[in-house]
Amino acid sequence: MKRYYIRVLIHVLSILAAAVTLCFLAFYNRYPLVFNNDSGVYIENGMYGIVAADRPILYGLFILALSFCNSLWGVVLAQGLITALVLYYYFRYFVGGASYLTWYYVFVLLISLVTSASFEVSWLMPDIFTPLCLLLMGLLMFSGNMKTRDLVIVSLLMIFSIGTHNSHMYICFCVCAVIMCGFLIPSIKRMYTEIGFRYKRLLYTVLLIIGGVAGTGGIHYLFTGQFESSRGGSVFFMSNLIEMGVVDIYLDENCATKEYRICAYKDSLPNNFLWNYEGPIGKLGGWTENEKEFGELVKDIVQKPRYAKMVLGQSVIYTLKQLCNYDIVDISPPGDRIKNAIELNYPLSETEGLENARENNNTLKTGFINFAQNIVVGWCLYCYTVMLWRRRYPSKYRLFILFILICLLVNAAICSIFSGVFPRYQTRVIWLLPLPLFMYAAESRWYRFRLSLKLIKQILLNPRKIWNSQF
Repeated sequence: MKRYYIRVLIHVLSILAAAVTLCFLAFYNRYPLVFNNDSGVYIENGMYGIVAADRPILYGLFILALSFCNSLWGVVLAQGLITALVLYYYFRYFVGGASYLTWYYVFVLLISLVTSASFEVSWLMPDIFTPLCLLLMGLLMFSGNMKTRDLVIVSLLMIFSIGTHNSHMYICFCVCAVIMCGFLIPSIKRMYTEIGFRYKRLLYTVLLIIGGVAGTGGIHYLFTGQFESSRGGSVFFMSNLIEMGVVDIYLDENCATKEYRICAYKDSLPNNFLWNYEGPIGKLGGWTENEKEFGELVKDIVQKPRYAKMVLGQSVIYTLKQLCNYDIVDISPPGDRIKNAIELNYPLSETEGLENARENNNTLKTGFINFAQNIVVGWCLYCYTVMLWRRRYPSKYRLFILFILICLLVNAAICSIFSGVFPRYQTRVIWLLPLPLFMYAAESRWYRFRLSLKLIKQILLNPRKIWNSQF
């Protein structure tokens, strides 16, 4: 019994150490990282119970609950702990063996120092929950014999993660759809059979995604009286269609017969349409007033083959661009909205911490991390090519490699098509690439170690038999 508690303590301490390591960039910055004015908006939404037109309230409530109205460090540490726990489950249920804790911490140390993982954990943004959604999906679908306690934890985290950002529902549903198509491909279906993957796991994951959407809608209902999980989707898509040049052509050809209010501004649509409140969107009443009209306009565009072909062609280009844009670039002094939100809602020590942060003083540099991350990405893609080409590697790892690649592709497609090409969107998931390789290395080393022990045992018990079998 004593040995059991010692083992539990070691595992708990390992997870805590990993959580602290994942917060490395926040400690180096001397304060949690913030983004433009968005971090301030999330703080305000949580503090004042505001359901904004362009984002769910759930992450704002997360900030409110974990900061305890005292310090935003609690939010970053909580994000680190959740990420560390999810990664721990991967090494525990996929790898096992005596040394998986060592491999687990080495992996966490690597991604914290030379990838964007620590940046995402240290950021007061819901972006860290995008890779967590995908990782939790992988656990639910591909890990076997998960303990009931851990299954409950993973399921609750999945429901919560879905509700933190508008894009998560679409990304996760698309990934599930691609995985479902795998049953139609004989080679993929064979790998599904080998690892014991069944329809019911996929169905359970889909139900959790629906639960996350419904849960977010229920929370919004408590604050606004309207059951809506995500808002502003048509406005985001409209803005991106303007950047693609499709809306300009559509309005020139259809404003004579259509009575859209946006037609009055068809010759002066700015590229920063979404956030330019001095432009057409502001003059027409903002997001809420335009959402219905923009939804109808977007629907008309995608239903007509001529415009749909334009959208499809530009979407492929945008997706490819997004796949290649993953450097950490969104580091700049915080905007006034962030400063005001922290000053009005937190102790003076928080304002001083923000002012003394490297980010605020333009001394936080990420050039080395970006350089090292490019090397890691190149190495991972090379190893992926080898492992997928040579079928001698275990099916579960080849399948998990495909899963990670699908996740990165779907994330790039959804974000670039419906919002635009911004490095931030791919930065949040690119650090997942090394995970299958580390798990494979950990398990193969442990497997070889067990074979060595078995051979030594056979030699000691029956040396003559071993000698005859070898020579």
